[in-house]
Amino acid sequence: MQANPTVVTLAKPTLEPTLLLYSPDENNAQRFSARLRNLVTLSWCDSNQFSASRRVLDQHQPRLVLLDFSKGYTDASAEIARQLMALDPGLTLLGIGAAASDRGAGVLGAMRAGLKEFIDIDAGDEEILEQLKTALEQLKTAASGQPARAVKRGQLVLVCGVRPGLGSSTLAAHLGALAASAKPQTDAPDSANNVMLLDLGHSSGDVGLYLGTGGDFHLDDALRNANRVDATLVRTAVPRHASGTAVLGQPRERNISLAGAEVAPLLERLLSMFDLVLCDLDSRALDDVAHSLLKLADEIWLVTDQSIGSMVALDACLRQLERAQARDLRVSLVVNRYDEACGITGARMSERFSLPLLATLPERSRPLRAAANRGSLLHETSPNDAYVRALSPLLSRFRLRVKREADKGSLKALLNRLGGNLWKRR
Repeated sequence: MQANPTVVTLAKPTLEPTLLLYSPDENNAQRFSARLRNLVTLSWCDSNQFSASRRVLDQHQPRLVLLDFSKGYTDASAEIARQLMALDPGLTLLGIGAAASDRGAGVLGAMRAGLKEFIDIDAGDEEILEQLKTALEQLKTAASGQPARAVKRGQLVLVCGVRPGLGSSTLAAHLGALAASAKPQTDAPDSANNVMLLDLGHSSGDVGLYLGTGGDFHLDDALRNANRVDATLVRTAVPRHASGTAVLGQPRERNISLAGAEVAPLLERLLSMFDLVLCDLDSRALDDVAHSLLKLADEIWLVTDQSIGSMVALDACLRQLERAQARDLRVSLVVNRYDEACGITGARMSERFSLPLLATLPERSRPLRAAANRGSLLHETSPNDAYVRALSPLLSRFRLRVKREADKGSLKALLNRLGGNLWKRR
């Protein structure tokens, strides 16, 4: 295997070690090296000539290895990752590429290949440097013989109504309560699913109203004290629903800007403490949250109905996501208040907007309203209602620690039994 150093040093890199980059494209290697020249020095190896040999590894003694997951190279890099892991299990492998150019396909390919991190070459210097520092720090800890701390990271799902009044807040409230109520794998006290609802919908405080939560601690307080938010503060200051769901919202009298630099650090802290952070998001805020919520989100669900006005609003939302470089594989469609007699099917809407259809939720405004007027959620009063049953495909998207029954091994099978033993009241 030939090792062709491609080092561009126009300024002294921030980090000292030289990283090894496997890429089949010399132009890509040059572009990555030029982009990262202020942070780190790259040495390029042509992955077309890769062989499972230690010679290049021994020659360069890399602490980190980058693999090119650009469009067209995903399968080849995934295979190289597999061979490198077998050759040296101690190597730390990171994917690299432009996440927006292929709508996240490279990121998914890297994750499926077992890589823990992906460097978006279009991200800012500060974000890339933080990723590299974290990886190097983990290597240093491992070399010292100390057990590396497992980095826990919860799932962030955005539920975005494309315009006001489509039921996204009602949907988020039900999903959050059901997710928190899912029976864990064990009966240990710390094994329960820890769920937070961020109440940032079109009407401030609606999720809190549906769940009957109050309190004086709001999102603006958390943003001002982002570096102080810890498990103790969350446990004592953030209100919770009877299901165990924590609810953090904005005061009804004002809207909070989500464009500040403190949003991302706060979210990272929350994701380190919660298994699931479910955010009811105002679509009008999409342009403001490109560098925080959208960037960190694992999934983005656009909630609409079958009306012409909603479809126009859906198109506008998708344009906003394109401007934020977030219209990618994470974006999916949820059709609420669905009526087959309306003339346009969910499948047709999915095809028209090139979005995967996650669920169609039936028109059940009257029973939902009746439950809310009694201070309850619909699954608490009517667990077998058609609306509750229709939530199954959405609940299956959550990474929950769900107890599996011996005769019903799959999570999907359990989710179809919403009226049975899967969900419990606390």
